[in-house]
Amino acid sequence: MMSAAVQWMSDALVALGLLFITAAIIGMYRLPSVLTRVHAAGAVPFGGALVIIGATLATADGWLLLRGLLVAAFLMLTIPSSAHAIAWLAEKRPELAHDKGRRHRSGPEGSERR
Repeated sequence: MMSAAVQWMSDALVALGLLFITAAIIGMYRLPSVLTRVHAAGAVPFGGALVIIGATLATADGWLLLRGLLVAAFLMLTIPSSAHAIAWLAEKRPELAHDKGRRHRSGPEGSERR
């Protein structure tokens, strides 16, 4: 039987992870360029790692907890590398640095720029 504190911590980690994922999805949709969206994209695996840690805390199985922590650690180690690779590619290819196909709000209400 799991204690109430561990259950509360598990639920909090899952909720926090889902909050990170939701914020990242909104950021990837709303941010204007590839370089700014890379920052939001890095929050998705971090949120996923929090969900994995929270879900494995809810189990009483030690091996499952160990596997979940190893997967979460792998995600945490690979997030900076993947974000760096995407940013490096966007820097090398200037046409990727600014997404010209999307409209973004700026200035007075109703004005848009490309």
